[in-house]
Amino acid sequence: MEITPFSSKPNIIQTPKQKCPCCTDHCYIDSYRVDEDDEFTDPNCTPNNSGDQVSVPAPYVGQSFETDEDAIEYYNNFARCNGFLVRRERSKGNPDHPMGVYKRELVCHRAGAPLSAKPGQTNRLKRKKPERCRCEAQMVIKKSISGGSAKWAVINFSNVHNHDLLEVNFVHYQPPYHHRYISQADRDRIIALAKGGCNVGLIIRALEMEKGIKTGQLTFSERDVKNFLHASKTVNPELERVELLKYCKSMKEKIPDFRYEVSIMEDNKLENIAWSYVESIRSYKAFGDVVIFDVGHRLCTYDRPILTWFGLDNNGNIIFFSCAVLFDEKLESYRWALQAFLRLLDGKYPQTILTDFNMNLKEIIQTDLPETKHAHSFDHIISKLSSWFSAPLGPQYEKFKTEFCQLTELKQIEEFEREWQRIVLQFGLVLDRHAEFLFLNRFFWGLAYLKNWFFGGLLGGEHNLKIRGFFRRFLNSQTKLKDFIEQVGVAVDFQNQAAEETNQNQIQTNLKTCLPLEEHASTILTPYSFAIFQKEISLSTHYAVYETATETYLVEHHLKTGGGGHIVTCIPSSEEVSCTCKGFEFLGVLCRHALRVLSLKNCFVVPDRYLLLRWRRESNLFPKSSGFKYRSQALKSLGSILVQESAITKDRFDYVQWHLGKLLNHVREMEAGPANVAEDDWLDAGMPIIAEMDVGPTRKIAPRGRPRKQKSTVKVANEEDAALS
Repeated sequence: MEITPFSSKPNIIQTPKQKCPCCTDHCYIDSYRVDEDDEFTDPNCTPNNSGDQVSVPAPYVGQSFETDEDAIEYYNNFARCNGFLVRRERSKGNPDHPMGVYKRELVCHRAGAPLSAKPGQTNRLKRKKPERCRCEAQMVIKKSISGGSAKWAVINFSNVHNHDLLEVNFVHYQPPYHHRYISQADRDRIIALAKGGCNVGLIIRALEMEKGIKTGQLTFSERDVKNFLHASKTVNPELERVELLKYCKSMKEKIPDFRYEVSIMEDNKLENIAWSYVESIRSYKAFGDVVIFDVGHRLCTYDRPILTWFGLDNNGNIIFFSCAVLFDEKLESYRWALQAFLRLLDGKYPQTILTDFNMNLKEIIQTDLPETKHAHSFDHIISKLSSWFSAPLGPQYEKFKTEFCQLTELKQIEEFEREWQRIVLQFGLVLDRHAEFLFLNRFFWGLAYLKNWFFGGLLGGEHNLKIRGFFRRFLNSQTKLKDFIEQVGVAVDFQNQAAEETNQNQIQTNLKTCLPLEEHASTILTPYSFAIFQKEISLSTHYAVYETATETYLVEHHLKTGGGGHIVTCIPSSEEVSCTCKGFEFLGVLCRHALRVLSLKNCFVVPDRYLLLRWRRESNLFPKSSGFKYRSQALKSLGSILVQESAITKDRFDYVQWHLGKLLNHVREMEAGPANVAEDDWLDAGMPIIAEMDVGPTRKIAPRGRPRKQKSTVKVANEEDAALS
């Protein structure tokens, strides 16, 4: 049955929400009209079989989105399919605050009271029907932060209209402040096509072909694209450079441990910039053994590449180390970024570094990090196979991809090379240049060549999704450089907040084997690393052990005896154990073969050297030392009161900010020894928690202004200004 808009005098019947008969998930009927055949139909629903028009399920309370733009785009598409338009009514929040805008109200274009006539327009408005008629259809979304990441959720939705709905085919031609919305993905694509030399007409045609829609069905017009491209070019690089350097120097004054480096061109223009934060420097000292070097993002406003360094903490979270924005993608720019990264992070070299396929990165890592093992992500290798082999292999491509994935998991070099020769012969790739390229670079992606180095489980490529999620909320086609640095700092704060919450809410681990080795490891390792250990010790019970020589054992699966197995060497006197599978060297956790031998040798505790510090609970950046819980709560309560009092006036804010900076420097210079007050002693000594103290009435403090800086500080600042100018 064809769905039509309301007639001029609709007969609306309010009924309880029920499933719409012509749609799928989350589409509910809010109102019906009775047609001539007395059949109930939903006027705000487009059936899935309606031809060219695609059904968009109605939003529902609790539905979540990654960003507010995703929510707005979704509601726009829903409205477009159902004959009305969307207007942003109001927003709550402060764009300058880290939380930013936290609430948005999206309404029907006919919501609100009719607009009053302006001088000289009275006669015209009398002849024109008011557009606004107090329609109550709306969707309200609100931001929440959980686990260090922000989400937008629908908190209110109403789809009851008190006016005629528009014909779906005519929605596109309504005023531009309604449906002329360009999503973030479309913005990025428009800029990419424009840089490729396409004019506006070709951009529109390309987007329509990529989306598989008919001409004129985009949510924006050529004029909107022209306006967007013009706005994206209105960037003053010189002004941006001045503001950026000013911001970095102000950050350095507020937080002395904030670090940054810049390189200036001969014409005094900003070339490259790299920076890192206090928390990131501390994280790198603890978890800088394996580093992800990512070059997959760009600052589209300036057409500049973004280079980032991430790591893996003891809870399995991706953590930010440093970032750089470069002028171009030449070899020298990459080399400057890598050297700046090492300088910012005190010259500590990583043991292993993970990158995508990039020959420039390969060259500079070999020359600048000769002792660091360089590898390529399995996920990035797999993503290249389609463009390289789908055309020459045709229907055999899927089979080739399956066998290639199995090849990457082989751990013996001889077996790997034998299997590679079989695959290239079977699929006729002996002379293929891409196959030859993969084999020449097998040392960077074959597990058989990487198992001797520690990667902590990062080779699989799951980290790519987490890195994209880190940037997605603030990196778009119009992001300015200064704003980008600020937003990265906010994202790092969220990341640290999530890490602290994880540390303070350690889940209770359940034992599976009840072996003493498992019980001992559960008290030392974090839940993430213990889960890896527990998997290995559970599988160890499936293996048989044969002593082949003194302190040497052959370990084989009980269903695969005679198939080779692995050789384990165990020396109880020196608490040494090693296995030919190199599982401990690769993951940092003892493999199932070594654990099987330790159990056989009646070892009841895991040797200390095989419980790496980077996987232990005590290596957290927010340790649970004696009294930490109470001291942390007391400082947070005091800090909350201080924020409330100092935010009243700018003088108070400047006064508190300056003194807190001096206090922070003084605390960092103190010796960081073991906690000298236990939790019981803390309470017995009568040390109250600040939240339970009576802080008394607010006492007015006469602001004394910002104290003068010492001459030595001014001198350093002047030298810095001279270097940047």
